[in-house]
This record gives sequence, structure tokens and C-alpha cells, in this order.
Amino acid sequence: MFFEPSQDSQHTDTEHCPPDSRVTAALDELDIPYHYLPRSQKYEIHYALDSGRSQSVYIGSHTQWFMGVELRQIFSSALVSDALFEARTANLLLRENFEMIHGGWSVMHDSDEKKHFVIFSLTAFASLPAKQLSPLIECVASTADDMENRLSGLDEF
Repeated sequence: MFFEPSQDSQHTDTEHCPPDSRVTAALDELDIPYHYLPRSQKYEIHYALDSGRSQSVYIGSHTQWFMGVELRQIFSSALVSDALFEARTANLLLRENFEMIHGGWSVMHDSDEKKHFVIFSLTAFASLPAKQLSPLIECVASTADDMENRLSGLDEF
């Protein structure tokens, strides 16, 4: 099997998933304020960008194993819609994906909110030390914020 949930993250959506102590320790070491969201099994970080804008970044507590390597997702939203996105927006994101090797754009449907989100995400080693996690958080925040500004001109994420 290529993808397997890690032993520490085999929880159902309704079951409480404790925060991953490795992420907690890294964020504490970086002195980055965060909130753990047990229902979605994510850490939420409000990242202040040099431009004066801000961006929420999420780090998954849930991990998966891929070919013997434990991985986790780090992501941020750039656009939200009540309906599917226009072909022009989708094609822009696909062109952007072609240019990137460090992450990618996708569309996530939130059935609770009945909304569609454009998210930028990257997959990282689950056990990254703080000094390596920090630039990934910054990368996700700035990439998503750049696209948010480009597509909507707003600063809502």
C-alpha cells in the first residue's frame, strides 16, 4: 500500500485527535502563536506578511505514510466561492501548478459551509525541525496570499 495513516493519527472524523507533539514543539520553539482545531485535526496560524497583509496557515496533525516516509500537509486558502470556480480561474491554477515544484493548487469543497475553496498546499516531512518548518509556513502564507490578492484583491484569509 502506498499511502497509510500513521499509527499516531488513525482516528475517525468524530473521534478526538490529539495535537501532534512534534508540531506543538516546533511552533513553541519558533514562538509562533497557534490554535489547535481538534474537529479538523489542524493547527491554525495567523501569519503576518511584510506587506501588511495576513494569511491563515493550517498544519495537519494527521499524517500519512508514503513509501516509508511520514508526511503531513501544510496549506492556506486563497479564494472562496458558493459555486464551482470559473474555467478561467481553474486554468490559471493549473498553469501555476505546472510552474511549481514545491506545492500545488487545489479546490476543496467544505460540505458543512457549502463552499468551495482554492487552497495552496505542500506536503512536508512530519518530523521537520522548527528551523525547517518556519520557511515552509512562510512559503505557504505568501504563495496563497499572492494568489488571493491577484484573484480578489481582498485580504480575508
